[in-house]
Amino acid sequence: MSNYQSNEIKLINTSLIDPHPDNPRKNIGDVTDLAASIKTNGLLTPLSVVPNGERYMVIAGHRRLAACKQAGTGAVPCFILQLDPLQQLEAMVTENCQREQLTVLEEVDAIQGMLDLGATTANVAYRLGRSADYVRDRAKAASIGNEVRAVRDDFSQLTIGQLVAIARYDGRPDLQKRLAQAAGTSNFDYTLSRIERDDRDRQWIESVAALLVESDNGINLIPDPEEPYSDPEWRYAGCMFPSTGTPEEIIEKIREQNPAAVSIHMEQVYLWTRRDKTADAEKEARRAAEQAERDARRHALEEYAAASADKRMAWLHANLHGIKRDKLIETTARLGLLQIIDPDPQGYTLALSTWNDAACGGEQFTTISGIEPERALAELRYHLDEPDWAVWAVQILAARIEWFIDPTDWTTVNDTSRRIPGYYQILQDLGYTPTDDETSHLDQLIAAITEADSDENEEDEENNQ
Repeated sequence: MSNYQSNEIKLINTSLIDPHPDNPRKNIGDVTDLAASIKTNGLLTPLSVVPNGERYMVIAGHRRLAACKQAGTGAVPCFILQLDPLQQLEAMVTENCQREQLTVLEEVDAIQGMLDLGATTANVAYRLGRSADYVRDRAKAASIGNEVRAVRDDFSQLTIGQLVAIARYDGRPDLQKRLAQAAGTSNFDYTLSRIERDDRDRQWIESVAALLVESDNGINLIPDPEEPYSDPEWRYAGCMFPSTGTPEEIIEKIREQNPAAVSIHMEQVYLWTRRDKTADAEKEARRAAEQAERDARRHALEEYAAASADKRMAWLHANLHGIKRDKLIETTARLGLLQIIDPDPQGYTLALSTWNDAACGGEQFTTISGIEPERALAELRYHLDEPDWAVWAVQILAARIEWFIDPTDWTTVNDTSRRIPGYYQILQDLGYTPTDDETSHLDQLIAAITEADSDENEEDEENNQ
């Protein structure tokens, strides 16, 4: 305010003074205490106002004006300033920023208002005592439309970093809404990284497509077959995706492999050869027989997995409440560690990201606890604050593991299957007795994990030689 200060002080009736319509601070808050103080001691600091016809508008002192009106104060001392619209907004923004009275979103809109009135980025930065990057970031965030801002009631509480990330996708409100909904949660960074990855993939495929349509590249670009694995003319011969290389490298690799044709399928480039229909018929017959055998095995495995899960959860439901508290506390820690600490170097990120899904393990928790689904969450929250919290903690942690286990995890070495032996060991320590069928499947899984680890160790040794 110092550059816009005036020595002219005048007593003006509060009935002639209006709040400034462009005041950056949209919510002046409760002024009851301030009104009581003014009623007792009077207004100690003059308002700063600008003429507005026969009335005046506040530049500095919106809260004091509201408090004076609430206190029934008549005339109040005011500095009379002569400012154009840009100077008025600069003065209000400067005052509020110096007192840290604006939310980030209010500051964002105020700075954009200054720029709209003709101020330069450098001038705004100078007036606020901030860097040019500080001003540019807020100008970017100001582009976020009301449709996106309305996604959540507390949108004004988002950080400038979150607002800039949302503003980056200007013109794509669907993505902006996803980010706005995730802001302030543990999912924000994950959501942003997925959107950034998808955006990079989209840009990559657009660049590849632009190179493929060039007439002199010698590559036969065809429409993507509707049924890529059973097209009567083309046989699928592989694909290339963003991690394969840059768009220019992809074109060179396609020339090296010299496929009969290529097509664009989502964010991938499919390679095609011509079909040999006689050989294809024989292969198709073999494939059908193999698929039938796989389907039969999968059906049997699904039946086993479902029966095994039912047996485990029925045992947990029937026995957990009879186990001693110290054993349950130990089990809580072991189940938690089993889910958090990963025996696989690749990590458990994809699995952990689903924990924000409200349905994650809900059905299994209902089965184990015996509580109706509509009451389960309320009961859980209540009991976790009670002395019997341990049995409820075991139930929810076991339910999460049960939720993750799919039939294929019994035959494939992956993040989840590596946890199954440890989960069974915990259950057995609680008193659970696996059937002979479970023990057989468990032995086969452990053997597969051991073999996979051995192969990985041998590969590491060869790479280190």
